[in-house]
Amino acid sequence: MTPIEWVAFIILLIVGLAAAAAFTLSNGAVTRAIRRLEQTYRRQKSLELEQLEAQVVARRREEVRGLLGQVGGWQGVLDQLLADALPETGAQVEPDGLLDVSAVPAPRFNVAGSDGCVYLFTTAPDALRKAGVLDRRDVEIPLDATLHPAARVEVQEVWDHLAVKRLGGDRVPALPRRAGWFLVVRQKPQAGKAK
Repeated sequence: MTPIEWVAFIILLIVGLAAAAAFTLSNGAVTRAIRRLEQTYRRQKSLELEQLEAQVVARRREEVRGLLGQVGGWQGVLDQLLADALPETGAQVEPDGLLDVSAVPAPRFNVAGSDGCVYLFTTAPDALRKAGVLDRRDVEIPLDATLHPAARVEVQEVWDHLAVKRLGGDRVPALPRRAGWFLVVRQKPQAGKAK
């Protein structure tokens, strides 16, 4: 190769490398811009969903409060929670199904089901296990947004309603606003067998 050919080759090589670098940099910039746009979109959609969920929860809270003012309203709310948590069983609360309400050692209430089971609702299954109220075998089902966005609010409203009636307003403990609630399905103790 002649010196002119070498110079032309080197110039073409440099131009080619510069073009490749410019192309790579511009692709990186475009990719970053697309990612930022995607993140902004996701953040916006997430906020919209949170607002919609908050509206659904607020609307359901008002519905539940209205139901709790009716005779047997709390059973209807719990029937819906049981239907969401145990869809295959058709579980329902007996008309006079409230067995007990207690704040010690953890907030809880027990209701009798029409299928012979006892349904325990609590915020602290581990504390109940330590106290001997629950066995190791008892499995808790979280009552959270995986069932319905308002599931936690529904059971909290029922707790507030039942606890005020049974424990008296001054003996109802304040729970954290975001306290998690759990459902534990237990077999009804048979006559002569105490648990």
